[in-house]
Amino acid sequence: MAELMGQLEQVHGREHFRTLAFITNYANYLREHGDLGRARDLIGEAEVGYRALLGPAHPVATGMLANTGLVMQVAGERAEAMSMFESALAGLTATLGPDHPWVLGCALNAASARNFDSRIADAVELSRDTLRRARHTLGHEHPLTLSCQVALAADLRASREHEEAGKLEEDGLLGLTRTLGAQHPHTLSARQRTRPYWDFEPYLG
Repeated sequence: MAELMGQLEQVHGREHFRTLAFITNYANYLREHGDLGRARDLIGEAEVGYRALLGPAHPVATGMLANTGLVMQVAGERAEAMSMFESALAGLTATLGPDHPWVLGCALNAASARNFDSRIADAVELSRDTLRRARHTLGHEHPLTLSCQVALAADLRASREHEEAGKLEEDGLLGLTRTLGAQHPHTLSARQRTRPYWDFEPYLG
């Protein structure tokens, strides 16, 4: 991936939207594989690049806050991560409306941060509303909808509402198996009860 990033930089330049999109995707890959220092540097570079290219209020620049938050959350900086998630959610809701898929993804992450902060009732409320919006906008079988369903199950389990949590979790896992396959990372994570999250990955174009 580093070689491909170098090729894009050579063709388009470091500040081109295609290069920035690849940098973002590469940083998310590095975060998932535990290279938090390099991931943080690249996410920061891409965020600054998008702000300069598109302006600070552009949805892509705002969405990058979600990726910054994910790095912080993995690094144990939970208060800072929550601030990033909530800022991304508020900013994207204002520009795109509450039902846009990017907003739903940011809400998924914000609910996770509230859960980690022991704000369980707030997490359940946001997760339930996000699942309702995802079902209406994307349909019941969309992978993001199913991730929202698994996330709500995790929040309900934390609030000791085990019966509803179990039903949602079972249905969500079956849905992910149907749509993505039994061995897809999202399906395996759901089976292991790893709370889902959402990466912001701008389109390469």
